[in-house]
Amino acid sequence: MDRGARQQRGVVLIVLVNISLYAVSFQLQRPIEPFLVKKLGADDVAYGRLMSFFSLLQSLGSPVVGATLDRIGPRLMFVVVFLSSAASYGILSLSTSMAWLYLSKIPSVFQAGFLVAQALVGASAHTEHDRAAALGRLTTAYTVGATLGPGLGGWFGKRGSYYAGAKLAVVLSLFSAALAFVLPDNRTKVLEKKRPQRGILAVVGRRAIWPLLVVKALTGVSNSALGATLPLVLRDAKFDEQALGLAMSATSMLVAVVGAFALGPLTSACGSSRRLAVAALATKVGSVFAFVPLAGVGPVGLAALSSFHTCVSHVMATSLTSSTTGSVAPDEQGALLGVEHALFAVARIFGPTMGTTLLGFKGGFALVATVCACLDATTLSFAARVKRGDDDRDRVGKKEEQKDL
Repeated sequence: MDRGARQQRGVVLIVLVNISLYAVSFQLQRPIEPFLVKKLGADDVAYGRLMSFFSLLQSLGSPVVGATLDRIGPRLMFVVVFLSSAASYGILSLSTSMAWLYLSKIPSVFQAGFLVAQALVGASAHTEHDRAAALGRLTTAYTVGATLGPGLGGWFGKRGSYYAGAKLAVVLSLFSAALAFVLPDNRTKVLEKKRPQRGILAVVGRRAIWPLLVVKALTGVSNSALGATLPLVLRDAKFDEQALGLAMSATSMLVAVVGAFALGPLTSACGSSRRLAVAALATKVGSVFAFVPLAGVGPVGLAALSSFHTCVSHVMATSLTSSTTGSVAPDEQGALLGVEHALFAVARIFGPTMGTTLLGFKGGFALVATVCACLDATTLSFAARVKRGDDDRDRVGKKEEQKDL
């Protein structure tokens, strides 16, 4: 193995380790927040609003992170991300009121570590299959951390410590910031060639990627609504902090296995990432409709179906990202992913508040699932029409090529 290959493997290893630590840090507090909000005297709607506020900040920060990434490179951008994360968790560890919880979310405006890693991985892949497989491995690294985080955070919470996870997250984030300095300063080659970077405006002007982004945003509304309400339902069904954390960890482990071993073969079997995304979306619609009859069955059935739904959503989202990143130049990938993450964050502004509000009406979680399933079914109809249009254009293009021959 030559020196360049060894260096590339070292870079990939550092990125994967940092993304795993990033996920551990973020997920440590996830099973605790519903209990912490309740401890501070707020209701479920307040919890949904807190999540929506976090998503609002993410929607504002993601395009900035993406555009800045194309200019300063992943090394410095990772440092900014991890220092912002440390600040967020530090404030969270001191929070004794809802106002402090809101304050802790403000530094998260630059908390977009997965975006930075996606851009680095997407730019280094040469084929659609390689890109899908690389993104799958990256997601696996994230979900390994996401498997450890909720379980450990729930363990802390079960023992009455609602802030130990946040304090540990500060330490891990600072370590990741230091580790990021080991990465090479490999800013995009566009800077080396002294060509003007095209940035967000050029990406926004690419009409071909917008149907994919719209699908991801709309499904993000239903995913975030379900994601905000399921922990509340499981909490009220007598899942304690540790049980909820273990359920989240089990889901993350399943997603890690799918990302590591299934995403590449599924992409090859379907013929393209777009086709796999549509197939996964169709399966997702069925799984969300299944939540309706299971709403009153019990927490174990809901947790199991939630794991399946999360895996299918992961396949769909990663396939969409593989398609969009393959449609732009390497120097545009940061800007593209910034726009993509911003749209997804906008969806999460509305989803949690919608979900927690519907949860308070007659019908409870069954009503939430019904609304989300109808939204996903509408999105599937739109995606199917887009796919048919793409297939028709491909057939016309092939016929014209044959005529030229």
